Amino acid sequence: MNRLLEDLSSNFRRTDTDSARHLWSCDDRTFLAAARPDPDWPRQYFGPAYAALADRFAGNPAARTQRDIDTIRTVIAEHLPARPRILDIPCGTGRHANALAAQGLEVTGLDLQPDYLRTARTEGSASYAAADMRALPVATASIDLVLNMWNSLGYFLNPADEAATLAEFRRVLRPGGMVLVQQDLDAPAALEGRWLQHMKAPLDDGAWLLVRQVPDASLGGLACLSWVVLPGQDPFQGPAFFLRLRDDAAWARDAQAAGFATVAIARTPPGVAPHETVVLLKA
Repeated sequence: MNRLLEDLSSNFRRTDTDSARHLWSCDDRTFLAAARPDPDWPRQYFGPAYAALADRFAGNPAARTQRDIDTIRTVIAEHLPARPRILDIPCGTGRHANALAAQGLEVTGLDLQPDYLRTARTEGSASYAAADMRALPVATASIDLVLNMWNSLGYFLNPADEAATLAEFRRVLRPGGMVLVQQDLDAPAALEGRWLQHMKAPLDDGAWLLVRQVPDASLGGLACLSWVVLPGQDPFQGPAFFLRLRDDAAWARDAQAAGFATVAIARTPPGVAPHETVVLLKA
């Protein structure tokens, strides 16, 4: 618990219980007025606090990583050379990049969080560097597979930044190369009003993670707030964050604008948990 408190204090803030309860239960309009993400929210949100929470609420991290690796290996087997050159961005703490490198694949991981890169370098053999998705320090037509895992595409408030990211992914791909975008966000459900706004997930030692995600038409996605509730204490509140929503038509439009030849989308059936969306963009 002491380590969790230390991590939370790095980029979450204490708030009083009444304020947290109000934002958890208020009407959508009031919530959206309060949950206004900063354009630079990813730098504020992703840090030691998020890493500590992800390790706790993701269930069995090793099992989840293995499921993801199985998906990636299937894509490689069906579409790409046996030993593709792989770019993982943002790579976080390197759980995918290092697992693939351990299988003998050539993998480079890019991220903006120095703490994540330090962890990734100490835990595996993939190559790592700091980089922004909108301006990749990678040669044109040099990559076979770009990995973008766990909702990592859709963070930018400005659609032009999203377009720049997809264009960069397309630029670095060799002919026939692919981008694999993996999400646990059920965008069609949110866009169609079938979205469960409130999520609660147990952590450990009696702590809980609470997340409220409300569709904001003006932003084109979900405006979100999260809290960590610890026994007998006022909660911690994280910075407001954002997740862009794309239906199939939006994926097709954005992929074509970025220069991709085809887009294929696979989703778990409605009502099946946990939800997963896998989008494959082919150069």
